[in-house]
Amino acid sequence: MAIGALVAALAVPAAAGAQSRTPFRAEYTVEVRDTTAHLFHVTATFSNLRQPRLDVALPIWTPGWYTLEYYARNVRRFMVTDGAGTRLAAPLSRAQTWTIDTQGKTRVVVEFDYVANVLALNQAKITGTYAFFTGTQLFLEPVGHRNATSLVRFVVPPGWRIASALAETSDPAVYTAPDYDALVDAPTWLGAFESVPFDVDGKPHFFVFGAGSHFSADTMRWQTERLATVVRTAAAIFGGLPYDKYLFFQLPDTAESDAAGALEHGNSFVGCCGPADLGADRYTAHEFFHLWNVKRIRPAELWPYDYARPVETPSLWVSEGVSEYYGGLIAYRAGLQTDTAFIGALRLTMTSIASKEERLFVSPSDASMATWRGYLHEPVSYYRTGEILGALLDLSIIRDTQGRRGLDDVMRLLYHQFFRRNRGFTPDDLARTVSSIAGRDYTDFFRRYVAGLDTLPFDSILGYAGVRAIPYTGTQLWSVFVGYSTPVAAGRRIETLFPRVVATADLRVGDVMVAVDDTPIDRVRFLYPSGGALLTQKVHQRVVITVLRDSSRIQVPVTLIPFQSVKPGIAYDSTATAGQLAVRRRWLTKRE
Repeated sequence: MAIGALVAALAVPAAAGAQSRTPFRAEYTVEVRDTTAHLFHVTATFSNLRQPRLDVALPIWTPGWYTLEYYARNVRRFMVTDGAGTRLAAPLSRAQTWTIDTQGKTRVVVEFDYVANVLALNQAKITGTYAFFTGTQLFLEPVGHRNATSLVRFVVPPGWRIASALAETSDPAVYTAPDYDALVDAPTWLGAFESVPFDVDGKPHFFVFGAGSHFSADTMRWQTERLATVVRTAAAIFGGLPYDKYLFFQLPDTAESDAAGALEHGNSFVGCCGPADLGADRYTAHEFFHLWNVKRIRPAELWPYDYARPVETPSLWVSEGVSEYYGGLIAYRAGLQTDTAFIGALRLTMTSIASKEERLFVSPSDASMATWRGYLHEPVSYYRTGEILGALLDLSIIRDTQGRRGLDDVMRLLYHQFFRRNRGFTPDDLARTVSSIAGRDYTDFFRRYVAGLDTLPFDSILGYAGVRAIPYTGTQLWSVFVGYSTPVAAGRRIETLFPRVVATADLRVGDVMVAVDDTPIDRVRFLYPSGGALLTQKVHQRVVITVLRDSSRIQVPVTLIPFQSVKPGIAYDSTATAGQLAVRRRWLTKRE
C-alpha cells in the first residue's frame, strides 16, 4: 500500500472516533410569540444523536409543589423534523412522552406552542407587559441525556428585559444550564420588572419585583440589607453559599390558582403573587434555607427527581417542617425577630397541632406520604409538626451534648454525607445521623414522634432551656390594615396597600401618613414593625388619616376593622440550672 493510501486509511477511523466523542447537544429557543393569545413558541434542537430512537418528555409536576399538572395539556402544534426539515413521526408513548424514530438521524428539531395563561408558582403566564415560567413547563427532557448541558436562547418583544436563574453568557439573550435538573429548576421573568442588585460574600444577588412599585431608594436599601442579613445568617450554618448568583423574585399580580405563596429553587425563590411583603423575614428565611434542605439535602425518594409520576416520601416533614423551624430561627439569629416572637410562634404552632383531633390518627411520616392527596390541605400538616420536631430535636441534642452540638450539626452532616455524595437520605439515615451527633440512640424518638402518634412533648423539652411559653390573648382593639409603610422625615410613606383598604379608602401608594385623627403618626401604635396595621383604642369605627400627597395635605377617612390581638409570651425560669442555662445560651445565641 502506498504511503498516501495508508494515511487516508488511517484517517477514516480517526475521524469516526472524533465524531463518536462529540457530545450530545441540547439547545432551546423560547419565544414570546403572542401576548394576546398568551403563546410561547418553543424550539428544542437535539444534536449529535447516535441512537435508534429518542424519547422526549415534559414533566407533569414541579418539584416543591406536590400537585400533578400535566403541562402537555397546554401544548399546541407539536411537530418534529430532522436536520433537513423533513417531518418525523412522534407518537405518544406515555401521557407526556413522545417517541421519535432517530434511526440514521443525528439531529432532530421539536417545535410547539405553549399556552401560558395561569399565573402561579408552578405555571406559566404571558401578559401584555411581562411573561413568567419555570423550566418544568417548557423544556422537554431528552430521555437518557439528563446530564447533558443545555443552551437557551430567548426571543422577546422590543424593550423587554430578561431575569433568569439560568447562567448568563456573553450574549444577553443566551443562557446555559449544566444539566436537565438545573434547566427545569430555573424560573425566568421576561418583560417589565425592577431589579435591585446587592452583594453578599462576593456573590451577586437580585431582588426582582413588579415594575411601577415605586419603592424609594431608602426602602430598597433597607430591604436588601435585610435580605443580605438572612443570606449571611443561613450561609454561616453551612460555611458558604452553594451558587454563583441568587434571585429573589416577587411576581406582581394575583395568583390564578392555589399555587400561591412561595416556591424554592436551586439559586432563587419565587414569591407569588402581589406586592412584595418587604417585612416578611421569616418567610424569606424559610425559602432561602431550602437552598440546602430539599434542594440539596433531599429524601432518597426524590433523588433523582422523577418528573413523570407523583413521588411519595415519608420525609417531607424534614424538607418543609424543619425549614419552617429554621425560618424562625434564622430570623431570630439575624436580629430580625425577638426571642418572644420566635418561641411564641412555636407555641402557637404547637397549640394548633394539639387542637386537631386528626393528629391522634396521622403521624408526621404518614402526613408526608399523603401530600399528593391534597397538597397544603392535609388534615395533619407536616409543615407544622415538622417545625415542632425541628425544635424538639435541636433542644434535645443541645442538652445531650451540654451545648456543644445542635440541629445545625445534623444539617451540615446530612449535607456532606448525602448531597456531596450524590444521594438522598432515608428515615433510617436521618435517625442514625441525629444519633451520631447527639451521642445517644434516637431510634425511639423517631419511632414515637415521627412514625408514631405520641403527643409531641413541646413543653417538657422547652424546659430543657428553662423557658416557658405563655399564650396570652389581648384585649379587643380596633385596627386598620394599611399595607407596608416606611419611616421618612415627614411621617410614614405607604409603599404597598392591602386590597381591602384600597376598596374602602382613598389612600395611595406614595402617600406620606402624618397623623391619625389628632395623633401624630410617630405616636401611633403599629401591630407589625413593617407598619402593616395601625392600632387604636378608640371605640368608634372610623378614623381620619392625614397624608401628604403632591405637596397637598389631605384627610382620608378610613373604616377600622375589629382585631383580636394574640400575643404569645415567654418566661425564663429564674431558678434555671447550669445545664438549662447552657442549653438556653446555645439555642438563643445570635450568630449572623
